[in-house]
Amino acid sequence: MTDNGRDQRRDVSRSQFRDQTFIAQGNIHGSVYYHPPHQPAPAAVVRVIPYPRNEDMVALDYAYRRCDNDKDCCVFWVHADSEATFTSDYKAIGKKLGVDDRLDGSDLLDAVCSKMGERSAWVMILDNADNLGLFGVGPAQQGTNESLRHYIPHASQGTLLWTSRDEHITGTLIGSRRGIEVLSMVTEEATTLLARVRDNESTFSEAGVDALLEELQRLPLAISQAGAYIRRMSISVEDYLYLLKQGKTRWEVLKMSDTDRHRRPEVSNSVLETWRISIERIRAESEMSYRILHVIAYVDSQDIPYDLMATASRHSMVDEDYKRALRLRQQVVGEKHPDTIRSMAELAATYHAQGRYDEAEGICWEVLDLRREVVGEKHPDTIRSMADLATTYHSQGRYDAAEGICREVLDLRREVIGEKHPDTIKSMAELAATYHAQGRYDEAEDIYREVLRLRREVVGEKHPDTIRSMADLATTYHNQGRYDAAETLKKRALDLRREVVGEKHPDTISSMASLAATTYHAQGRYDEAEDIYREVLRLRREV
Repeated sequence: MTDNGRDQRRDVSRSQFRDQTFIAQGNIHGSVYYHPPHQPAPAAVVRVIPYPRNEDMVALDYAYRRCDNDKDCCVFWVHADSEATFTSDYKAIGKKLGVDDRLDGSDLLDAVCSKMGERSAWVMILDNADNLGLFGVGPAQQGTNESLRHYIPHASQGTLLWTSRDEHITGTLIGSRRGIEVLSMVTEEATTLLARVRDNESTFSEAGVDALLEELQRLPLAISQAGAYIRRMSISVEDYLYLLKQGKTRWEVLKMSDTDRHRRPEVSNSVLETWRISIERIRAESEMSYRILHVIAYVDSQDIPYDLMATASRHSMVDEDYKRALRLRQQVVGEKHPDTIRSMAELAATYHAQGRYDEAEGICWEVLDLRREVVGEKHPDTIRSMADLATTYHSQGRYDAAEGICREVLDLRREVIGEKHPDTIKSMAELAATYHAQGRYDEAEDIYREVLRLRREVVGEKHPDTIRSMADLATTYHNQGRYDAAETLKKRALDLRREVVGEKHPDTISSMASLAATTYHAQGRYDEAEDIYREVLRLRREV
């Protein structure tokens, strides 16, 4: 909107009609209007959910409300998704403001910026600012000579309002505390939106509405498209839900792009197309994030081994990209969704593998609290979360705290899954390790003996877990000064590892080093220790 005369003051960017179906979300609406109208610092609506529409409508509603409250206020709406759209809108604004139409390039942008800044009261909405490189954030955009940020007016009588999918806009283009996340609607808001789009008040009591909104994850664009389709085809909500749940039909329904006069003609209104655009933006910024997001989608609802994530986490680039992909998933499916909680647990495992134990502890507690709330105290996932927290305490050297949780985990697993379940036996081994770390070798020995007996019975003599139990018990013997018993057990573990995993496996080499260091060396058998040390050094250089 530009105010070249009172009649033109009501036009918002030529095509920005007021949306009568707009629903003000309680979690963001008040935040936008909280910012005083005459501030040099910008407000921002940061959209991290890859489904646009409602954040655009928030900005549009804000523009109209400012005009309703201040008749002299001028609103400039600029599409900031590319340099071309930015320049095109500046040219249109410049024409209404009386800027010389012979100007182009930086001269045009500079002149329009100056004219806008001269207004006594103004709001500038920079819509779809997803490519922050255009504004000098991150790597420079290819083909862009200078940051478009230079041409954005800043004055005490003006307000800037951004919409963006990129969360990095906070702390760069706007203050770190001025970002407002637009997430999914709550059920009441989503139902009201569906009723308005359908123009049917019976929506509030119609069967299947809650299930449909849950299926659409209460996302405004998806709800608007569903309502338009239901109205046009004169079908019930349950009929639409049936279509949506059919594999091939679901794809076709989500590809539908109903006309929306609030959207530019060249911009798709399809849910799937909008998702594709968001994914391609992620790929442009980080190929690794793109790949991780696809992996997460592919293995959705399947267990991702902690060891896999821990190994990958040793690369710092993977760590940052994994966190970004995780945040997207968290915001799409919700904070308390089991997949989100599992992803949080995997991130905690990543931190643990990197030695970032304090950060791991914080997430472990959050995961544990969520699982207790969502699935209950005795659910295997909850018990696993307790075990993860105990492991973190152990790594921090907080053995008393680790012991308390280990005991609780062991009691719960004995009750829920039984004495001989591998997870229960693992819990026994972890409790023994805690005793060992505290120097309580006799107590550790008793449990390690029981663990070894159970593993021989359940998985067999040659299973890697059984061999590990032999090594643990041997280490305990050594610390008790029982070197002969330790030597016998360590030799047995070494022979089994050579047979099962081979001479050059890291576990086999570790067994050799342990035999040399903690047994032969401790007994003063230095020549024998030297021979093994030389072999260990040769193998490690080779492997």
